[in-house]
Amino acid sequence: MQPPNLDNLTLPGGIVLNFDVGTGMRDLGEIVPDSLEIEPKSTEYVFESQRSGKLRPARVFSIKEEVTMKFKLVEPVIDNLRPFLKGGAITVVGQGTAAVVDQKATLNGTLLASLGKYGLSTVTVRQFLDKCFVFDGAAYTDHSAEVDALAGTPFTTLQDAGDALYLGKLTPFSEVYFNFGTEGVYGGVVVEYWNGSAWAAVSGLAGAAAALAADGKMNWDLPTDWATTIVNSSEAMYWLKITATTPWTTPATINCIRQNGVQNTDWILDPGQVAGGLEVGKVGRLSGGFLEDGEEVKVSFTYTTWESLKFPVATARFQEGAARLDFAPSTGLSGKYHVPKCQLKPDGALSFDPKKELQLGMILEVLDNNENTPAAPFGEWESLSES
Repeated sequence: MQPPNLDNLTLPGGIVLNFDVGTGMRDLGEIVPDSLEIEPKSTEYVFESQRSGKLRPARVFSIKEEVTMKFKLVEPVIDNLRPFLKGGAITVVGQGTAAVVDQKATLNGTLLASLGKYGLSTVTVRQFLDKCFVFDGAAYTDHSAEVDALAGTPFTTLQDAGDALYLGKLTPFSEVYFNFGTEGVYGGVVVEYWNGSAWAAVSGLAGAAAALAADGKMNWDLPTDWATTIVNSSEAMYWLKITATTPWTTPATINCIRQNGVQNTDWILDPGQVAGGLEVGKVGRLSGGFLEDGEEVKVSFTYTTWESLKFPVATARFQEGAARLDFAPSTGLSGKYHVPKCQLKPDGALSFDPKKELQLGMILEVLDNNENTPAAPFGEWESLSES
């Protein structure tokens, strides 16, 4: 079976089968359109009476109930082939590691974002800026590379009246971390954002670096009317404009503007796995951390590689567990069919056609779960609202 999947996304017009063997609901993938057949069966005993002078049915007793579902899965992975072939444990052949540096990921809400690799370790999640410009009153200088590099070239900013430091990002942010080569000494520091028609001062400005006078955080209340705009012919972004007021005693020299998040404070990790079933690694934002909802981050990590995965066939019994079918029609109401107890079996032969994607015929037999769910021993249907 596929490992637990917190995404469980179903495309419009599609049906997804989720299965739980006791370790969490797992997304087995999309069901081939028009291949799903749900067949209920009832074996009945008919009690007949001759009270009317003729032999007629008086009462019908249901003595056996069955529900069987037949379907085909699209492009089944090795984990999904196991129940079809009654396979044993998966063995990893040629396991190794590789590394990814600064892969971008957008963290929406507290949902986990897939990184597309398996068995993650040594993971860092950091904040970054897409653009950084220094305006000297006459021209812009691009320091985007410097602010994103730990060993970048330091640069000086806000040396005279009319100078401005612009910090831009494609997604909203409410905090940055300054690392100074030389701490600034100014009469005052003004931090503004673009509200759609003019530059306006941020509210709640705080942090050790709020005056550009010490290494540390500069944070502010996320503006509700923050709008994207274009600075120095760049693409539209969320920009901060930082200026200083007289006297400019010591201009600040900046090494970089970046910071790592703290695991289990700012972000959370699901490392995924290879052995025991393929599971993609994911990271997610924690609501109590400094990252804003929808903010883009850079993630670096080590992941597990392998040459192949294999398992012996015909070594185990049919897979038993719970299931859920997610229905998302292109039009109309969506729904879910919850099955508390069932087993997966193969349906027909597994054929290979180089001109078509691999499809896996399966049968899901619904089992009686009266002991645990007497109100719905064969499952229940859940109809979802349109909202």
